[in-house]
Amino acid sequence: MIPTLVRATVLAGALLAIGAPVVMAQDETTLDEQVSQVVDGALVGVRDDVALAAGEVADAVVVVQGDGKIDGTTRGLVMIDADVTIGSGGSVEDAFAVGGTLTIEAGATVEDLAYFDTTIDAATGSITNERDIREDLPGALGWVAAALTIVLLVIWIGVGVFALVSGLLMVAFGTSQARRAAWLIGNSPLKVLIAGFLAAVLPWILFALLSVTIIGIPLAFGLALVWGLAVFLGYLVAGLWVGEHVLRSSRNSARPYGAVFVGVLILLLLSWFPLVTFLATWFGLGAVTMAGWRVLRGGRPAAPPPAYGQPYGQQQPYGYAPQYPPPYIQPPYGQPVEQWPAADRWPPQQPPASWPG
Repeated sequence: MIPTLVRATVLAGALLAIGAPVVMAQDETTLDEQVSQVVDGALVGVRDDVALAAGEVADAVVVVQGDGKIDGTTRGLVMIDADVTIGSGGSVEDAFAVGGTLTIEAGATVEDLAYFDTTIDAATGSITNERDIREDLPGALGWVAAALTIVLLVIWIGVGVFALVSGLLMVAFGTSQARRAAWLIGNSPLKVLIAGFLAAVLPWILFALLSVTIIGIPLAFGLALVWGLAVFLGYLVAGLWVGEHVLRSSRNSARPYGAVFVGVLILLLLSWFPLVTFLATWFGLGAVTMAGWRVLRGGRPAAPPPAYGQPYGQQQPYGYAPQYPPPYIQPPYGQPVEQWPAADRWPPQQPPASWPG
């Protein structure tokens, strides 16, 4: 069923492609005149009566809004809103009909016929394979939907693996920067939303202005790539923020691989809901924009990520280090225990001289 429908559709497209240049080549003043001529073995009739005499052979016959008489042999027949008669002794290999009337006399043969909204008057045994497109359409659409679903699933898996690997690389080479950006989502959500909106709108205005000139087009393209990278990093940062809340103990580790893996995986599973992906990207882009702006602006030192014993997302002025450095805490007994690896101290400093031990 499906091969016949596909075959008929391809045939129709090919034959129309053969006939289209003939119609387009006509002078505009003769548009309303009848057109009927043979081009490269194709008999094309548009608003005309065409005829293929007995003994003649044509690769294709195309009839559009006209009458056709086929007594010879043709490999393909396409008729659109036309009345075509295949006379006794006529032979057609593939036929595709939309609208109109197709008459097949006794003694004529048609191997494959696909039609839509066409009146068929055929002698018994003259058609080998006959398909009504309206009956085959639900099955064809089902196959198309299944194929698209498989393709989308494969693409989603590929993009998901790439996002997970990218998230792990992000925390491997930029743990502090990623966690500070994620920290902004919970502590300054309104500012993050505003920054995300500006970062999503203003760059496109700049791209449009740069694209006006030839010199600015390469620059606009390069900036667009940078902007796309920022959007992707924002999505990963949002996943890190989600993972930090799901795996709260991971914020005490040197490299929160588990947090970013779980967070990005959750966002991927919820990506079938476009609103979730949209909000995650919006918040993440805003957080990355704010963190980058604070670094470019300089001045005050960047705020550290939450310390041991400090709730994740605790409100504190961004840009100021806590009064006592987070790497040390007084245990109930024994010597002070270092909770943060030396590489993650911010800013690097020794505990106060008055600290016990």
